[in-house]
Amino acid sequence: MANADDARRNLMKLSNMNPLKLLFPALARCLALFFSLLLLAGAPAAHATSSCKANYSSWTLNLPSSVAVARDLPNGSLLTNWVSTPATTNYWTCTVTSASGTGSDFWPAGIASTSPSGYTVTYNGISVSVYATNVAGVGIAMAGRVYANGCGWWPWKDMPNLGGQCNTNGTVTNGGQLSVALVKIGNIAPGTVSGMVSQAYSSEGAPIGHSTDNAAAGIQSFSITPVSVTTLTCQTPNMNINMGTHGPMDMPGVGSLSPNPASFNLQFNNCPSGSLVSGTSAGLLSSVQYRIDPGNGTVSGFSNVAALSGSPAAGGVGIQLFDSTGAVFPLGVNKALSGFNPGVAQSYSVPMTARYYRTGTVTPGPGNATMTLTVTYD
Repeated sequence: MANADDARRNLMKLSNMNPLKLLFPALARCLALFFSLLLLAGAPAAHATSSCKANYSSWTLNLPSSVAVARDLPNGSLLTNWVSTPATTNYWTCTVTSASGTGSDFWPAGIASTSPSGYTVTYNGISVSVYATNVAGVGIAMAGRVYANGCGWWPWKDMPNLGGQCNTNGTVTNGGQLSVALVKIGNIAPGTVSGMVSQAYSSEGAPIGHSTDNAAAGIQSFSITPVSVTTLTCQTPNMNINMGTHGPMDMPGVGSLSPNPASFNLQFNNCPSGSLVSGTSAGLLSSVQYRIDPGNGTVSGFSNVAALSGSPAAGGVGIQLFDSTGAVFPLGVNKALSGFNPGVAQSYSVPMTARYYRTGTVTPGPGNATMTLTVTYD
């Protein structure tokens, strides 16, 4: 049986032991738990990714080599038929994980202005904006559709909202199709329309709907073949008409006309022939109209009597025009060119006469007037 001294020695051994050694196992367990939680908190979460690469880079839209346009064809008229690229499902091949969306996105580029001209045309049931090109008065309308992997083909859309995405994991492809046509948007200056008109980008992003255009994946460029645009008009030369010399006795009262009318011909020379391009308004002059406007207006109180111009000028007289039948020619009114044939290249002559018309008390002076012939080609 242990005595009192043995009991005291055992107590001293326990009191001399390092208390940290007793606490270490519990502390170690706590540290292990803490570090394991820290490692779990720092572990990266799985996130959406996409990696796309282009299979093509350039596309050509074959438009007609030349287009002849009536000079005064209304703005917004189609000058060519619509031309499309092939419906292609694999502009890009993409490797996709999780919720990453991929697709295609089209934009105007090259010779096409960055902003629409304000004119629109209709294609596949949608309104399509027209963009100015490198030739004044000639615009290009562009519509397209997107192929976005698992969602397939999207409907036809107008620029600049021509894009779409879909989310399918794995190896997927995205593509599209572009259609274009030339459109009259103003007074045409003859020239050649040619060059790139649009570019398409790989549209990528996660989550879907927050995409960016990834140029590094490769850009699809769309160009049109050269189109020579010319205007169709006739040649209308200036002319001087000798009215002769007249006195008050030649026109005895108000409303009387000078004797010996001055004859002249309105000339419409070298009017071109053509044929309508089906589906467009281009290719020929469908009609020619003309009107005559006096430079100094008409004499107040008298119908179709041109006022004299210049200073000094004779008083009490004006000038009146007549057609080949002797009927008064209406001033400032459009008349169709009689006998015009759009299918035959030829010149036309319109016989007319001019006479002084007494409007009041005649005073001596030059009896000159300037008139403008305006021709409209549709």
